[in-house]
Amino acid sequence: MDIFDVLPQLSRHGVAVLRACRERSPYDVASTLGISRNQAKAWARVADAFLGPADSPRKQAEAIRHSEAAGHSVERLVMIDRHARKLPGRGLAWALRAELVAMEGTFEEVNKHGHKRVAEILREDAPQPPRPSVRISATHDGMRTMFICDTERRITDLEKTLDALRNPELPRAAGMSEAFWNALSDGTTITPQYRTVIAVELSDAAAIWRGEGDDVRLGLSDGTTMTGREYLEAAAKKQLGDDIFAGLFHPERGPVNLYRERLASFKQRVLAMAENLICPWPDCKVPADRCHIHHITAHHHGGLTEPTNLTPLCPHHNSANDDDPNAPPRRGRITRDGGHVRYRSPGGRNFRNERDVAELGAMEIIKRLE
Repeated sequence: MDIFDVLPQLSRHGVAVLRACRERSPYDVASTLGISRNQAKAWARVADAFLGPADSPRKQAEAIRHSEAAGHSVERLVMIDRHARKLPGRGLAWALRAELVAMEGTFEEVNKHGHKRVAEILREDAPQPPRPSVRISATHDGMRTMFICDTERRITDLEKTLDALRNPELPRAAGMSEAFWNALSDGTTITPQYRTVIAVELSDAAAIWRGEGDDVRLGLSDGTTMTGREYLEAAAKKQLGDDIFAGLFHPERGPVNLYRERLASFKQRVLAMAENLICPWPDCKVPADRCHIHHITAHHHGGLTEPTNLTPLCPHHNSANDDDPNAPPRRGRITRDGGHVRYRSPGGRNFRNERDVAELGAMEIIKRLE
């Protein structure tokens, strides 16, 4: 038997593992399992929380029952307990433990929800939002570092301007630095031109043009977001260009249109970018504006140049993708599942990019409307 086949059997018994660890010294656990003492002590704290005396015995029993039924791992229980420990007051921590234990989803989805719930419960103590600022470091080896914090729109407009001005023969970071100083010297004006895709659901578009779009949040293929009001302001300043395109998307197949050329046309690029505003590989943050258009089924494997077979992929993941579906998987590949573009791991599981702007693409909008 492959040793990896045994691991899920252990992983799905997180409560049993914690119960066994609670009966032993953390030092013995660390020595026997070959883990650090800090990790063993962390397990002991979580074991005490889930299995020791509690101020909400009913919630505790409920959480243990759900954990055992769902087969939660020790790591997942540690993550859940870490969020719960941030909450003061009788019952609050156990209410959150029970909520997160009962939640379905990946480790990352539950972790993200845990952060959100803690912030909601402790809203008065939530971290202050970042403010516009410029910070400059001390000199190190003759170099200094400058940090600029401002709105996503301003920084992205600057980034797009520098991208347009940089020397393509230099690495991107070096080219951007050179373009930045040249722009300061020349007095170059930062004029945002939205040669990018903005995904707007039809009813939202109607609300925006009626002047009712203050609460409408739109995703852009440069990796940012804007409100309906900002969309109207950009249109009034002629920053959206002269043409507006409408894309048609099927809830199960994806973008609708058919072409057989080797290279994606302009319209196909727009459809692909409207569907995925950033690279769909999990955790990737490269916006679609800087992505290649990738054939989900490679052209040399019979894949057509049609919207349902196209998606933006950043240069790195476009190169890393396992193009041959019949070859042994190494790094995983992009596929389409139920109309949605997903990353399929070498183990055969599908994952999506969970970054906020990824949830504002055309197919995700349709999913929310179903």
